[in-house]
Amino acid sequence: MHSSSDFRLSRLFAAAALAALLAGCGRDEPRSAAPAPDRPAAEAPAPAETASRLDPEALARIDAELDRLAEAGDRSGYVMAIAMDGRVEHVSEAGYADIDSATPMTADTVMRIASMTKPVTAAAILILAEDGALEVGDPVSDYVPAFAETRVATSVSRNDDYEIPTEPLARPITLEDLLTHTSGLGYVFDYETNLGALYLDTNVYEDRSLSLADRNAALAGLPLYFQPGERWQYSWSNDVLGSVIEEASGMSFEDFVQERIFGPLGMDSTTFFPARNPAIMDRVATLYTHDEDGALVAIDPRTDFAADANVEAGGAGLFSTVNDYMRFAQMLANGGELDGARILSPESIAAMATDHVGPDRMPDDMNRQNLGYGYSVGVTREGDGPAPAGLPGDFGWGGYFDTSFTISPSTGLVAVIMAQEQPGPGTQGTTGAGAVFRPLLSDALGGG
Repeated sequence: MHSSSDFRLSRLFAAAALAALLAGCGRDEPRSAAPAPDRPAAEAPAPAETASRLDPEALARIDAELDRLAEAGDRSGYVMAIAMDGRVEHVSEAGYADIDSATPMTADTVMRIASMTKPVTAAAILILAEDGALEVGDPVSDYVPAFAETRVATSVSRNDDYEIPTEPLARPITLEDLLTHTSGLGYVFDYETNLGALYLDTNVYEDRSLSLADRNAALAGLPLYFQPGERWQYSWSNDVLGSVIEEASGMSFEDFVQERIFGPLGMDSTTFFPARNPAIMDRVATLYTHDEDGALVAIDPRTDFAADANVEAGGAGLFSTVNDYMRFAQMLANGGELDGARILSPESIAAMATDHVGPDRMPDDMNRQNLGYGYSVGVTREGDGPAPAGLPGDFGWGGYFDTSFTISPSTGLVAVIMAQEQPGPGTQGTTGAGAVFRPLLSDALGGG
């Protein structure tokens, strides 16, 4: 059995699905917070050659709302950037990166982006596919041999021998299964079943003795929840893809993304290992939570496992800034290119932003939002769900520590929002970045 302590530590680096990040939260009594930071206004975006389609009054309301939420202690701070037609047209900065030192939250504050790592990992796989180093239809066992022996649970409960009953794979797990989270792998969100307990007990994020290969070999030894391709389930899939990237490229995962993505895009503050670079680590935001009384409190640095990671976690391990991640998102929106740097082909971007899963394999809560799934991004599809996540063709994802991004091809909008909150006992009574993201963007577009 896993302890409640293990449970909390395991959750630190799991990422919440976009559906949860976009859901609104009610608010209890305002929490005490430090006064708003005294700082110069953020640098204004360069004048646009054509008139902006964003509503300036709505942009002022965004600034006011994020300031209000930070002052009320819903988060220590928020940063939101909005681009239209390839130009960053508005940046909102509110509250603090660190309350005690009164360090303002800015678009250059380094933050834990958790599952916003997943699209970066997918992009790395697609780069290698374009290089001819792999194909998305390849069996993962070609790169991580331990997955050739993975078995599939026939029940999530132990049998009379106190074991999870299993059967062989009907077919190999493919890289595309991993990209689309249809692999059958589990994660750390199943707190009810015996199979879930096995995944919770396999604390690959916390065991610093494990190499990336060791971690993924451990995951390969756990039973799958279902046969590959059967349905969608959020999982460790992108972490496994990290080992695939290393094997196919002959480089460390960090070196590969620095050379092929972050360097060309000028994402100088994005890394799996902030503690190795003092210039980055000095700008990392403090991680906060809300305790049982609803008070905003800093997390004990000894439990901030992401900041001193020993390996690259392809599912949730990156640190980045709003400025940096906007460049990655804009590259995706541009069909794989930014400022003369070609990262991926338009065809690869189109594949990434295509719903490969479909409503028949998606969970009900995502179908209610017309959310399908592409290559490690949520994709809004046509449908009759009562709470659409966006316009058809919109795509993006969010992270566990309250970060989110969206790309809207039909409107030309790209937006990123970040805060730093580890979900805690009092978090549900607050309003986070994910909860205000869509309404604020819709307001800025005039409800479009």
